[in-house]
Amino acid sequence: MYKMSKLVAVAMALLLFAAGGAALAGELKGRVIDSETRNVIRDVNVRIVETSQVAASDNHGVFSFKKLADGWYHVVATHINYDISDTILVEVAGQGNVDIRLKPSPWVLNDVVVTGTRTPHLLKDVPVQTEVVTQRDFERTGATTVDEALASSIGITINEDLSGQGATIRGIEGDRVLILVDGERAVGRVRGSIDLSQYALNNVEKIEIVKGTGSTLYGSDAMGGVINIITRKPSTDVRKGQLYFDYGSHTSFNPSADLEYGNDRTGITLGGKLFSTDGFDLDPSTPHTNGQEQIDRWNLSGKVRHRFSPRWSLTGSSRLMRENREWIESEVVAKNALEDTTYSYDDEEVNKRYEASATVDYLSGDRYSMKLRLFGTYYDHDWNKYSDEFWIDTSNTEDVFLEAAYSSNYVIGQNHVATYGLDYNYQDLKSDEVVDEAKADNSAAGYLQYEYSPHRAWNFVSGVRYENHSAFGGHVNPSLNVMFQPNQSIKFRGFVGRGFRAPSIKQQYFIFDHTAAGYIVIGGSAVDAATIDLGGLTFDELKQENSINSSISAEISYGTIGLHRLTYFYNHLEDLIDFTLVGFPDPYWRGVYVYQNIESAITQGIEWESRIRLSSSLDLSFSYNYLYTRNLETQEKLINRPDHTIKFYFTGLIDRWNVGASFWGDYQSRKLWVPRSNTGGNEGGAQFAPHRTRLNLSIFKRFENGLETFLRMENLLDETDVEYGYWPGFQLFAGLKFSFSNK
Repeated sequence: MYKMSKLVAVAMALLLFAAGGAALAGELKGRVIDSETRNVIRDVNVRIVETSQVAASDNHGVFSFKKLADGWYHVVATHINYDISDTILVEVAGQGNVDIRLKPSPWVLNDVVVTGTRTPHLLKDVPVQTEVVTQRDFERTGATTVDEALASSIGITINEDLSGQGATIRGIEGDRVLILVDGERAVGRVRGSIDLSQYALNNVEKIEIVKGTGSTLYGSDAMGGVINIITRKPSTDVRKGQLYFDYGSHTSFNPSADLEYGNDRTGITLGGKLFSTDGFDLDPSTPHTNGQEQIDRWNLSGKVRHRFSPRWSLTGSSRLMRENREWIESEVVAKNALEDTTYSYDDEEVNKRYEASATVDYLSGDRYSMKLRLFGTYYDHDWNKYSDEFWIDTSNTEDVFLEAAYSSNYVIGQNHVATYGLDYNYQDLKSDEVVDEAKADNSAAGYLQYEYSPHRAWNFVSGVRYENHSAFGGHVNPSLNVMFQPNQSIKFRGFVGRGFRAPSIKQQYFIFDHTAAGYIVIGGSAVDAATIDLGGLTFDELKQENSINSSISAEISYGTIGLHRLTYFYNHLEDLIDFTLVGFPDPYWRGVYVYQNIESAITQGIEWESRIRLSSSLDLSFSYNYLYTRNLETQEKLINRPDHTIKFYFTGLIDRWNVGASFWGDYQSRKLWVPRSNTGGNEGGAQFAPHRTRLNLSIFKRFENGLETFLRMENLLDETDVEYGYWPGFQLFAGLKFSFSNK
């Protein structure tokens, strides 16, 4: 009897175990998808409310829970860049499946930024104030180049000058703003600032902006700030791509293609883009081009990242840009007292940029990281002027830049982080218009940054950079940033820092001799080599430019509902370099210009920014910028800088129909205007350019198969002014985008 009872008990136990095993054999699987782009989202935390189990979505947005009892479960998904999902009720009967759609936050406070400190920080917590233009931002406006993406950013003015589309930050012009691509310096300042229209957005993940010298990590050329264009990092275990095409006004078309492939250790991204336009002429009554020149531009890029181990990885990247521009130039010359003669010229310009880099990354747990980078870039600029098919003038420059850089981050205890590094740069300029004794510019730098958080509400970042230039000696540039955060909704940030800019090789040794056009531009260190009579005038030796930059801001936010920020900034600039007119000796009837330290100035102002979620499907961004500028020597305003700028941006999406729209624009008050042309200097007296208003609209429709169609209308008011360069007029573009993946 005892044995029989024992056998029954064992049998019942086995039955109960089998039943329990069957009851826990259920599985819940699903994907997490961006509600706007329909792209899958990785690293999403998915939680089952009843069991408190949490799973993370993989590279394909897939998550799964195993060994669940059959029944009904409530599921919630969260991600730092998205609104929390609705609670979804899912039934598991052996297996359950669900797709979770997350709506992007109206602004990305939880994005990870690196430019200001070279250490990863959440945007909401970074002590060096950083602004981010995300991929979502420029996709909503239809921007395809960096200048278009930055046009809506507060405190940044995109000015079209002889260099192309340059960025002025808080009144400091583009030749004093450092442009980086993945932390690597951009070159190609043919006539001043970097032409941001040459940089395509098809492979760009985001753009980070640090205004002023709040970061001491970057040295020369960063007096106005840093714009870091960050491209997509290759992912592992992924296969996807995107095709894009638009066509519009002035026979402009803009196709691009991007591919991404990855296995368990290696990721590869490839991208290509073509931009072509016939340009436009707003005043056909003149023989020269009043507006956009004809442009054909190719951008190609590639990046490979291989992970040797969880600690070591190697990334290689390369980029190529080739651009052709053609336009007509003309001038009127007095033939005699009664008759003028007009001369017309065909201008052709070819620009080529080649870039390559290799970066080794090492990560030891969460306490120490190291990065070693080798980078090189070559920029070739070739310009020719023809009259009746006869060559009459030319300009050719070859710019070479090489860099070796080492940087490390070390976490010292719970509240201390040290960032330190070494940079070595070599830059050379080859040109027939550079005097023989021109020397390449070598510079070596070391920097140390220390971040300390003595209390949860306080964060201090102090830094110092020492940089030694072969032609201008050593310079020390310190900075201090402070952030006070009494609670999650209120923040105060402030900084003060010193910046500098060493004169470029061109400003030192360039001789731009255009006798046919009646002018010459001479570098400040090349005056003795110029073979013209300057009438006994003497010139000062070129010195570095210097600045003291500061700002203080107050910010209040309430979740993803609203954010408001008020900032006051002050920049004191010394010994700014420009070419100045010194005389009119024969045959330079338009003058002789020499690069000199000629200006001390201040720029100060107030920035107000608000971002508000008006409803679940409608967001608003609004900003106002007041800018006060003065030349301290003449007490005049600085040219081409409006006192008042307003920018706004509405965006909405109707989930049911997958239809969205963006309406954005800006207003600039009148500004002091002195036109500058190819003659080498300012043409005519100062005047005020009138105010300007631009309104734009983009409408898009997204389909479940990855296809998106759109219609974009720019400058709806058709407001133009040939004299002040207010162009283009109304433009219309239509296009499509197709995203695909094997998952």
